[in-house]
Order: sequence, then C-alpha cells, then structure tokens
Amino acid sequence: MDVKFIEISEENKRILLDVLGYGVDKEGIILVRETKEPYICPITQEKVYLRNASILPFNSSIVINTSALSISEYLSLLPEEKKCD
Repeated sequence: MDVKFIEISEENKRILLDVLGYGVDKEGIILVRETKEPYICPITQEKVYLRNASILPFNSSIVINTSALSISEYLSLLPEEKKCD
C-alpha cells in the first residue's frame, strides 16, 4: 500500500477530530474531549493547533503537528507492510 497524504479543510478536520474524541478551543488548540486538556503530539511533545494538525492512520488514528520531522517520524513508525506493497 502506498502512503498518500491529502489536505482537508479546517471544517473537515473539526468533524474528523470530533469523531475521534477531540475538540478545538477558541485559540485553535486541539483538546482531549474527556479531560478538556490540550492534546500533546506524541512525536513533538507540543500542543497541536488545528491549523497545523495532521490526522493520520496509525493503529486507529494519530494526530500530530505537521512538520518534515514529525511526518518522517510517523513514517518510520509504520509497519513495513504499510510502507510499500
């Protein structure tokens, strides 16, 4: 399977995040709905803002800050069979 990235609107990101159990505060910070605490990117260890969020499949889903480093780290975590088919 090839890894493909598509860009979606902020409105669609909000809908997807809602389905995944997240919310967005008035400053655009993604929050864990259950705790209302800022969601922390598992790769960068920083808050994730809606404008800079990537929502990617990994086991179920992962939300990360979008940068060359975080995307590279995400790809390194994928099982080999998902990297190339």
